[in-house]
Amino acid sequence: MIFNTWTFALFGAIVLPLYWLAVPTRWKPHYLVVAGTIFYACSVPAYLALIFALALVTYGALRVLVAPDRTPQTRTLVFTLAVVAIVAVLGFFKYSKLLAATVDAIARHNILPAPQVVVPLAISFFTFEFVHVLVDAYQRKLKSVDPLEFAVFAMFFPTLVAGPIKRYESFAPQVRAIGPLSRDDLALNAYRIGLGLFKKIVLADSFSVFTQAILTPGAPYGRADYWIAALAYAGKIYFDFTGYSDIAIGIAGLLGLKIPENFDRPYWAPNIAAFWRRWHMSLSSWIRDYIFIPLGGSRRPPAVVVANLFVAMAVAGLWHGAAWTFVVWGLWHGLGLAVHRVWSMTVVPAVPLLRAGGPALTAISIVATFAFVDAGWILFAATSFPGAAAVYRGLFFG
Repeated sequence: MIFNTWTFALFGAIVLPLYWLAVPTRWKPHYLVVAGTIFYACSVPAYLALIFALALVTYGALRVLVAPDRTPQTRTLVFTLAVVAIVAVLGFFKYSKLLAATVDAIARHNILPAPQVVVPLAISFFTFEFVHVLVDAYQRKLKSVDPLEFAVFAMFFPTLVAGPIKRYESFAPQVRAIGPLSRDDLALNAYRIGLGLFKKIVLADSFSVFTQAILTPGAPYGRADYWIAALAYAGKIYFDFTGYSDIAIGIAGLLGLKIPENFDRPYWAPNIAAFWRRWHMSLSSWIRDYIFIPLGGSRRPPAVVVANLFVAMAVAGLWHGAAWTFVVWGLWHGLGLAVHRVWSMTVVPAVPLLRAGGPALTAISIVATFAFVDAGWILFAATSFPGAAAVYRGLFFG
């Protein structure tokens, strides 16, 4: 169920008034679980069993991990089995076709039959949330896990489809503390939903009209068409994604719960590291905390740090879609982060002009960062490497 549809409008028109006018406060968490179940069932009802099963596996493992009397060996075994199970499910449903196609392409023969499966709604989001809770519990950051709070966390419908990716430790305490909605909260969150719908329906869809040249490159388009399309795609993907996040945040607010912000003017970032602190912040912070830092973060030798950046961003790319173009898009950003790290550690300290900064240098940095990001969006939008190459040729050679 997508937010900017009449189906969801009807769903919200029923769920929200009942939530505040008919459901007692102590039953509101239970109501949210039921609402999330109905919301998810509107996609592929059979996959309700999948998300329920993964939630039960996660909760069962959490009960072991937060228990004070479990041995380290037991905790490690349970943690490993739970994470492997969740990642395996994600890999099968989302990436098995890519694996089969890659093996067949390398072997030039049909070795692995591609499984005919439908990717479950939001599997990338809820699996990342489940893994995050398991890691935090394993590291003793969580002392207890309440079954009702976890159920609301797992089935919270505003974030089920496209995030933001929630953190259990900040979300769970709110579940038992849902209070009345003030008039200011109602107005602010209604405005946030309206702003999100405007971004998605008016702005993102308007930019979409001009993106065809990079989606289906070919003879009808000239250099100007490719440049307009590349700039329009940057606008489209931003307004589409940030619009959806605005709607999710607004709906969560109308339910009396706060979820993370996801965007903070990313195209005004003066460097690629700042861009990733502002773009899809719930994902970039997850990648930092649960992939980059466990690999050693910035405390390792420079060559290892650079390698870790590539690994983390490759995972970020693959998370977005089951295609090698997404992996290369992630590696493109890994390259940008690595170059920025070397630049900021070696060149900037040695050049007084760069250390001083100033409006002109900031403006140049913002433009250069946006150009780098927009060049990457071509890989993100492409359905194949030849298609992406055709766009790059069109941009520079017509």
